[in-house]
Amino acid sequence: MKFLLDDDLLESTNADFKKYYKGDIILNEGECSQYFHYLKEGELSVSNFTEKGRELLQHKVKSGQFFAEPAVLLNEPFPGNVEVSSAKVDIIKFKRQCLIDYLILHPEKLFQFTLSVAKKSLTKSQLLKQIVLFNPEDRILQQLENYKRENSCVDESVLIKLTRKEISQMTGLRIETVIRTIKKMEKEDKLKIVNGKIIF
Repeated sequence: MKFLLDDDLLESTNADFKKYYKGDIILNEGECSQYFHYLKEGELSVSNFTEKGRELLQHKVKSGQFFAEPAVLLNEPFPGNVEVSSAKVDIIKFKRQCLIDYLILHPEKLFQFTLSVAKKSLTKSQLLKQIVLFNPEDRILQQLENYKRENSCVDESVLIKLTRKEISQMTGLRIETVIRTIKKMEKEDKLKIVNGKIIF
């Protein structure tokens, strides 16, 4: 869900503009921050590492979204690592108290911000349900459906711009299981594979 910024918000909060590049870590798991972060342009990956060193991709952050805001709101450590996954990103930083004060004075923006946090919370709950209850095919199908929904392509076939590795990290499945399950789904006409890319 996109959160629309305007000049009044940026000026009133003395927002700070930063640029980062692919592979840069914006936030580390366990750190605390007194800044809210907003992705103006680019793409980020939010992930955790298991005790065995496997990476679990929680979600991707798209342009027009805040990220890690629940932790900043609660003054708690970040629950994951945030890494630049596109060539570069433009990020806007807001001092915690400045943005909170602004939102209190602008109820329509506060409601928009609350909706974006609620959407993120719901998505996390659905991810946990998938990992605990769903079989491999259902987990993969759910990720493909989520991708289409996030890109406003629910009623038409779309090129899924996720690698097998990313799907593996998002579902908690081994990459071999993802590859095998996707091939099975292709044979059952549940998706198409063209030049190695998934069409769903």
